Amino acid sequence: MATSGKSQPTLFFSAGEASGDAYVHALASRLKFADMHGVGSVKSQSAGVQLVANSGDWGALGIFEALKVYPRVRRGFVAAKKFLSTHKPGIFIPIDYGYMNVKLGKYAKAHGWKVVYFIPPGSWRRNKQGSDLPTFTDAIITPFSWSADLLNQAGANAHWFGHPLKQMVRENSAQSAERSGIAILPGSRKHEIENNLPVIHQVVKYWDLPLRFGVAANVNIKNLESEWKSLGGRDADFSHETHSMLLQSQAGIICSGTATLESAICDCPCVVMYRGSKMMEIEYRIRKPKFDYISLPNILLDQGLLPEMIQWDATPENLKKNLEPLLSETPDREAQIKGFQKLNEILGPDDALDRSVELIQQISQS
Repeated sequence: MATSGKSQPTLFFSAGEASGDAYVHALASRLKFADMHGVGSVKSQSAGVQLVANSGDWGALGIFEALKVYPRVRRGFVAAKKFLSTHKPGIFIPIDYGYMNVKLGKYAKAHGWKVVYFIPPGSWRRNKQGSDLPTFTDAIITPFSWSADLLNQAGANAHWFGHPLKQMVRENSAQSAERSGIAILPGSRKHEIENNLPVIHQVVKYWDLPLRFGVAANVNIKNLESEWKSLGGRDADFSHETHSMLLQSQAGIICSGTATLESAICDCPCVVMYRGSKMMEIEYRIRKPKFDYISLPNILLDQGLLPEMIQWDATPENLKKNLEPLLSETPDREAQIKGFQKLNEILGPDDALDRSVELIQQISQS
C-alpha cells in the first residue's frame, strides 16, 4: 500500500510497550514506505522499521518498576530526539505511551515533522482527553468515538475508524470450530510474569485441560517455558499467536492490560488478574488509587463483567472460584458472551487499520 507519485517522506514510529509495538507492525507492514525508523521492538523490526531504540523491556507499572526502566527509556528518548533533529522532517507517528510520546510529539513538531498520534493516551476516558494534543498534532487516530468527539471539540483533527484490534483479530486468526481448555496470558512485562506465573500454576493444576499460553512478542518463549517448568507446570502450548490461543480456548486467565480486550474480541470469557512485587503492593496501599475497574472491557462497559482480582485478592482460590463457571455452559459464561456483543458495537468497524493507513498516505502527499 505504498504511495506513488510524490516522493515518500520518512516515517518515524514511537512505541514504548508491547501493545504499541504490535500496532507499529500492523501499520508499517501496510504502509511499506522505503524509509521507516522508530522506537519499538521485534514486531516493528519484522515490518521493516529500523530501530533507533529497542523498547522491548521498557514496560513498567507503578513508581518502583518505572524507576528500574527509567535509564533505558531516557536513552531511547535521547536517541529519538537526535534522529528527529538531524533528519529531514517526515511524519512522526507516536503510539500511546504518553509519558514519552507527548514530549517527543512536541519536539518533532518544533523540528518540522507532521505528527499523527495513533491511539492517544487515556483515549478510553469519557470525560476528558489530553488538552495539549491539539497543539502539536496534525491528526489524531483514536480507537473510541467519544475520544474523537472530545478532541475535535478541543480543536484537534481527530478521527475514529473503530478499534484496530478488531481488524488484527479478523485478519490474523481463524475461529476454532470447537473450544477447549484454558488460555493463559501472563503479561508482557517482566515483573508481571514473575509475579503472575506462580499463582497461575496453582490455579490450573485443578483441571486436566489443555493449556495455551499466549506469549507477548517481546517475551522469549523458551524462557517462559523454562520458568513454567521450574514451577512444576504441566505440558502446555506456547505461542506468540495470542489471538489463535484465545479463539481455541474455552476460557482464559488474563493479566490486566490490552490482552483483556483481545480476549473479549475473541469471545473468550476470562478472569482478570494482576500480581505485582512487594514494593508495588506497598505503593498500592500507600497511594490507594481510586478506580472502579482495571480491565478495558469493564471500563468501556462501565460494569463488572469480567471478574477482577488485584494483588492480594489474586489468590489461587479466588481465581479458581471465578474461572470454574466459565469452563462450561453457565449463566456466568453466557453473561460474558452477551457483554462481548455489546462491547463489539462500542468498538466499531473492523477496518480501522486500512482507514488509518489511507489517512497517513493522504498526509504524506499533502
